[in-house]
Amino acid sequence: MKRNVHTASAVLLALALAAGLPLAGTAQTTMTGKQQTALLQRALGNFDRETQSLAGLKDQIPSRDVVPVGVAGLSIGAPERRTLTRTRTGSRHAALESALSKATVADTDRPNGASPDQSSLAEFLQRRGVDPKTVVVVDVDTKTDPKNPHVTVFYSK
Repeated sequence: MKRNVHTASAVLLALALAAGLPLAGTAQTTMTGKQQTALLQRALGNFDRETQSLAGLKDQIPSRDVVPVGVAGLSIGAPERRTLTRTRTGSRHAALESALSKATVADTDRPNGASPDQSSLAEFLQRRGVDPKTVVVVDVDTKTDPKNPHVTVFYSK
């Protein structure tokens, strides 16, 4: 019986890999609308700190750890909408655009984000169809793994 279970598991794993299905490691980037809204609210409340964290990253960001999220479909209140409007222009937005140009993304995922194939986060977003000028706030998470930061990029559509 144990042998059949191991064989069946191996067959399922092989089928998943052959079909290109994502495995459990990618589930960390899947968020519900409520989780995205909560993350957006936290990022807006810490706008300057998150921008500075992004600008100060020394390691490359693995491309699998960059998650663009459009804010149009998120359920946010009036205070957050006012904050979003204020952060789209001025010196704070200029600092965010500068941080997007400074931070580098490892286009080929490798352990610890080290890759000879790299681009700025702004260039990476452009290739994914997100205009860096539409980015309104970022959330930089280095708590899980300081060498492989997870960056959620909120943008207006």
